[in-house]
Amino acid sequence: MFIIMEYLDKEIKTLILTDTTIEITYDNDIIEIINKNGDGYKNLYNAWLLEQPMFISDIYKMQMRDLNFAARNNEESINNLNIFLSNDNYDEALKFITYMRKRDLTFERKRWNLLNNIKT
Repeated sequence: MFIIMEYLDKEIKTLILTDTTIEITYDNDIIEIINKNGDGYKNLYNAWLLEQPMFISDIYKMQMRDLNFAARNNEESINNLNIFLSNDNYDEALKFITYMRKRDLTFERKRWNLLNNIKT
């Protein structure tokens, strides 16, 4: 079951990063397992970036780029994400997942549109 965007009001209680999976337990004790492969990364891309593509103010641009290509089974991008989302990089992986789950570009889009309208 893919629920990463369903429980945005819930905090991540535990994160377990293995060579093949990302296991997230939320504070409501629901567990989500995401495979670290093209299909799993495609699900993350669809949930996080399909409706809200990368924006100029975003952090983690390299990882967003890799999600885009990994969703299309690009092996280099899959490998990059597997390295980034590993226990060796646990703190940054947790920050990235938390950031992507909470990411809302509504204000930035309005500001960007306002600035572009002023220039024209």
